[in-house]
Amino acid sequence: MLMNWFVSPIMRWAAAIFGLLGAVAVIYGRGKRAARKKIEAENNADILKRTQDAISAGDAVSRDPSRLRENDGHRRD
Repeated sequence: MLMNWFVSPIMRWAAAIFGLLGAVAVIYGRGKRAARKKIEAENNADILKRTQDAISAGDAVSRDPSRLRENDGHRRD
C-alpha cells in the first residue's frame, strides 16, 4: 500500500516540483555567490588602488626644511 502511494501520479508531480525548486535554488545560489565574489574583487581592487595612491602621495611630499616657514596661502591665527 505504501509503495503504491510512492509511485502514484501525485508523488510524481510532487517529485517533479521539488526537483524544479531544487534546480532553481542551485542556480540562484551559484549566481549569488558569483555576484558576491565579483563585488569583493572590485572592493579589493579599490582598496589596493587607494593604498597605492596614498603611498605615492606620501612619497611626493616635500621634506625640505628650508621651506618650513614659507607662506602656503592660508591665514591662521
